[in-house]
Amino acid sequence: MSEILKFDQVTAGYGERDVIKNFSCSIQSGEFVSLIGPNGSGKSTLVHTITGMLTPKSGKIFLDGRESKSFSQKKRAQITAVVPQNFIPGFAFKAKEIVAMGRHPYLKRMQSESEEDYRIIDEAMEQTGTLHLRERRITQLSGGERQRIIISAALAQRPKLLILDEPTNHLDIQYTLEILELMRKLNREQGITILSVLHDINMAARFSDRIVVLDRGEKIADGPAGEIICEDILKPVYRIDLVVRDNVLTSSPEIVPLRSSKDTTRRLNGKTVHIICGGGSGSRIIENFYNHGWQVSCGVLSSGDSDYDLARSLGLTVIEEMPYSPISDKVSRNNLQMASTADLVVLADVDIGMNNLKNISILPALSKTPICILREKAGDYTGGRGETIITNLIADDRARRVTAEELTELITRADTSAQN
Repeated sequence: MSEILKFDQVTAGYGERDVIKNFSCSIQSGEFVSLIGPNGSGKSTLVHTITGMLTPKSGKIFLDGRESKSFSQKKRAQITAVVPQNFIPGFAFKAKEIVAMGRHPYLKRMQSESEEDYRIIDEAMEQTGTLHLRERRITQLSGGERQRIIISAALAQRPKLLILDEPTNHLDIQYTLEILELMRKLNREQGITILSVLHDINMAARFSDRIVVLDRGEKIADGPAGEIICEDILKPVYRIDLVVRDNVLTSSPEIVPLRSSKDTTRRLNGKTVHIICGGGSGSRIIENFYNHGWQVSCGVLSSGDSDYDLARSLGLTVIEEMPYSPISDKVSRNNLQMASTADLVVLADVDIGMNNLKNISILPALSKTPICILREKAGDYTGGRGETIITNLIADDRARRVTAEELTELITRADTSAQN
């Protein structure tokens, strides 16, 4: 596999301001690489250095084995085509006339398109499913149709490298999927190398072979989606709290943004809560206590559980057991110890089975800790042993059953008291 694009210690910017700093990266022919990063990280500036719109202050860029600055604009356009964020034509050109612009790098001054050029134009439109639009005015097309026409013009250039500069930025989810599925098809079936600048991290993870992360003009990470889409890399770059999980439907990792962590400091109220949950039953409860300044711990959870992922993403203490395993005596003791030191223990609306029965069994041993029990839809699959524990705790006034609204009121009241 040959190298189609290489950055060697490239620094670029505008005036005195350096936007890209000592950037190095290479892309092999046939790869689908996505460039992600927050606004202002330098993604579009990097694209401008490839196309020659911006000359690097230092470093070198190589296209197809040659230094980029040695190419004329026409020759560069025969190797690289760009699909921009916006295309606003000065006139109401027909779709076929827009696509014909992709042949300009191959024409001499005042030269008209040949039969071969028109064959390539029709072929490009056929590839994007737009041949039936060839006589329509660009102003008459929908956003998705218009973007397909722009891609057709790029394909008519017969490029080795296709650069997508946030190509779905103004499209709805249907057109976004259509465009990216088309790009992957062109990449897989025709071997076109694609460098895509994307805002949508999940789409980048789904469609790319590789992801490069930019932040403040510097390369933060570069690798397969499974390695790049992780909390340790993305949380500090995007300044948000997030959870990463595997999407079984797309077979790719995805992020679930939770909240912005930029320039915010969580005010603690000095109270601690231990939450017994699982299977998503604790997510809203964990969020609510956390957002109101409680120090939160959870038990017992296993990796892969959505409550576990949320708790870990927030940096909470979690009593952990191996997935699909009964809770061991040692883990149960750790759970009891953590619960005993809390100001409050909450049993979420979690199904009770034999594997997590020990999660419930510690509750009678909590002689001094208040217990709130939320039971609305969850089932007991232990032959009634779990419900017996809960019923006895409530009957002995050692625990109280609460609704979700009452629990929220308790959390808010404690927060207000701490502030006063």
